[in-house]
Amino acid sequence: MTPRDDLLKSFDLPTNDPFIICWRDLDPATATEELERLAAWIEWLAGRYNLDHKVIPPCWSHHGALTEELSALRTLWEASYLEDAAPSSPLAFHRELDLALRRLREWTSRLGCSRTEHRPEA
Repeated sequence: MTPRDDLLKSFDLPTNDPFIICWRDLDPATATEELERLAAWIEWLAGRYNLDHKVIPPCWSHHGALTEELSALRTLWEASYLEDAAPSSPLAFHRELDLALRRLREWTSRLGCSRTEHRPEA
């Protein structure tokens, strides 16, 4: 078993999954499954990088832009740590992470959601 297989197993992901998610094309059952997988990764991300509700509110999955951004970020993170990834790939991930965190903060601020309150988009 490779380190990648161990990583995928820890997030309960199949090892042959391409990980690129087009949310628009998912049926409701598959979307629910993918949201659960994404949620596990987001929990790790938030803990690892000490991110709070001002960056990723608890209701992130109810906001399309946040879901898309976080999903794309996870895809890049996964690709950055593949066996055949370039040695600079983790640094590229961190450059993109910085930009993504800026967007997430801005979107979360505009949404007005808090740690305890979800505000639906109009």
